[in-house]
Amino acid sequence: MRTVLKKIRNKRVKSGSKPQTKVFICTCKNEIILPNELDFGEETTIIEDINSKDTIEKIKKAALNSRVILAGPSPRIMEKHFPEGNIEFVNIREHVSWVGHKPDKIISLISGAIAKQKNSENIEAKKIPIKNKSALVIGGGIAGLESARHIAKAGIKVFLIEKEPFLGGVVGKLDRLYPEGTPNSHTLYPLINEVLGNENIKIYTNSEIEQIEGGLGDYKIIIKTKGNIIEGKNLRKCEEACPISVDDDGIERKAFYYMPTYPDSYCIDFSSCTKCGECVKICPEISLEEKTVSLNVGAIVVATGLKDYDASLIKEYGYGKYDNVLTKLQFERKFSSGLIKPESVVIINCAGQRDQNYLPYCSRVCCMIGLKEAKLIKDVSPQTEVYVNYIDMRSYGSFEELYNTVREQYGVRFIQGRPSEIIKDDDKLLVRSEDILLGKNIEIKTDYVVLMTGFVPDTGLLDKLGIPTENGFPTEYVNSSRSVDSNPKSVFIAGAAAYPKGVSETITDAREAAQGVTELLIQEHAVFKTPTAIINSDICGEIDCRICLSACPYGAVYLKDEKVSVNPELCMGCGICTATCAAGANQLIGCEDRGMLSQITNTVEEGDILAFLCKWSSYNAADKTGYEGLSYPENVKIIRIPCTGRVDAQMILKAYSSGAKSVLIAGCPPDACHYFTGNFKARKRVIALRELIEQFGINPKSLRIEWIGKEESKRFVDVVNELNNK
Repeated sequence: MRTVLKKIRNKRVKSGSKPQTKVFICTCKNEIILPNELDFGEETTIIEDINSKDTIEKIKKAALNSRVILAGPSPRIMEKHFPEGNIEFVNIREHVSWVGHKPDKIISLISGAIAKQKNSENIEAKKIPIKNKSALVIGGGIAGLESARHIAKAGIKVFLIEKEPFLGGVVGKLDRLYPEGTPNSHTLYPLINEVLGNENIKIYTNSEIEQIEGGLGDYKIIIKTKGNIIEGKNLRKCEEACPISVDDDGIERKAFYYMPTYPDSYCIDFSSCTKCGECVKICPEISLEEKTVSLNVGAIVVATGLKDYDASLIKEYGYGKYDNVLTKLQFERKFSSGLIKPESVVIINCAGQRDQNYLPYCSRVCCMIGLKEAKLIKDVSPQTEVYVNYIDMRSYGSFEELYNTVREQYGVRFIQGRPSEIIKDDDKLLVRSEDILLGKNIEIKTDYVVLMTGFVPDTGLLDKLGIPTENGFPTEYVNSSRSVDSNPKSVFIAGAAAYPKGVSETITDAREAAQGVTELLIQEHAVFKTPTAIINSDICGEIDCRICLSACPYGAVYLKDEKVSVNPELCMGCGICTATCAAGANQLIGCEDRGMLSQITNTVEEGDILAFLCKWSSYNAADKTGYEGLSYPENVKIIRIPCTGRVDAQMILKAYSSGAKSVLIAGCPPDACHYFTGNFKARKRVIALRELIEQFGINPKSLRIEWIGKEESKRFVDVVNELNNK
């Protein structure tokens, strides 16, 4: 294996001529005392104030044709002046002068930065042309309609597709929206009318995505659309002739049916239609055929909403076995239509949720929906007894008032405890449950049981789009990046497609997605803010380990035609995938192996403690020591990294071989890593390496990984002091 790796590493293509390196050192108005000798073999300029406009322009001009080393205050301060360009920052104020270290330390820090620059590739700003100035919105519910409305108002062409025959989504089937209790028509109908009134919006109902190709600014979409719409026709006879009956969440209808949203016509439910042709016999203008439509768009909004978890899988509650055990939507539709008039109802929250046998997670909005159903029952039928079984009542914001209202004013009875079983008792149901507050088991006889089942996402579409998921839902990065440093995106998740949301949150989220689409499409080019990983296919193909595929927390590393590639649109520049590549085929521009190893070699001196600190948390904690007048051993040398997940075995071993007596890797607190999993991957790597370095006669306790928040300056000092005393 070592022979193969050596062979592959020797195959790397050497870079062409590198631009010259220029060193700028800021004294921060003489706050920083410089060493007497500053001969780095490079053009070196001393400046007094990094905030001077003339100085900033001079450095920016130099960065156009040269590699620039800028030593002075923290990169956190300097980066605001130099967001682009090949500039390597060296912190000699907070990490040297302000912590009372001798000026000579500055030499090794700058030398390391120079070596890194000389052995790194140019960081070039990436621009992707926005070839298509239109948007695709997938889903015709509240989120899709609101997104389409706002995008179109900005003058952008929108293609809105909905897989059902009618617009409106789940909200179109509801009676009222709570906590206000307003009919859904107050929200839905005006929204649909605005969408219909905007000539920038083209609507395709009974349509689904068949194929997606391309990427940011240039997607080629093929949709499959079914049948046609015959407006202005009295098609009731076709409905009567249709032989297919459908249970539409509690309401019996035909496969040929009408719904008061849009289109204002009878349509065909092709998921149930057998294409028997009875409707065509009455109206020959009706088409049962499928056709494909090709669309070119620059951005996509996923607004597919959520699907109810299959209640029949929850065996103990008798769904599908007992007719009077219903899902929330079935009950609401039957009750609002007057098809059922119960004397008592038991609402079971968390039905099949927070349960490893079914859904391990909380669907978040089910408690509110349970409160809504309770109030709906009491609004229509005050004499009906209503019980709500719950594990924990999660009613945030205005729903807390709704909870208090139904409990105190409407007399709804709340039982904390999970029902164990439901059995038939003549024409009623017997609900057996624990009551935690009473400390005993109870039985409730009721007419109907309503299951507040959880929600599951539309994973099929997410897979087509290559969107990474967790528990089936899009990862947080896709829904909303953690900071403005993220690369531009052209796929936006709106509303409950991201995770369960109520109507008001969905509308707000849809507007944010629309804003993101608009900001992207009004540009001629999308500019990438972060360096991305690149993969040498020749090297990668010889090893073919594919470990980096599972390492990337964003799904940016993917396999196509047996070739590992990186999607720059999803890459966040963390370097986690780079650290997993033993062959060196995967490199993060600006933090390549060769550059990082050169920096370590030229920074570390015998007896040093080398600290790899993540730029988001632990590096800022080290900065804070200077502001607080704290100090730590002078032999601590700090290298700033994008994420602890970038630190690989060869970097750690290089530190020891260069003379380091200890190595510290410090990242964000456990669940707060900017890159989600980088700190955990680094921890596993360090644990494995401790066994290896012990075989080389190195004290395994000298290799340490810590999670240090940006305010934990005192903890940083304690950790490096402990390492220095080992």
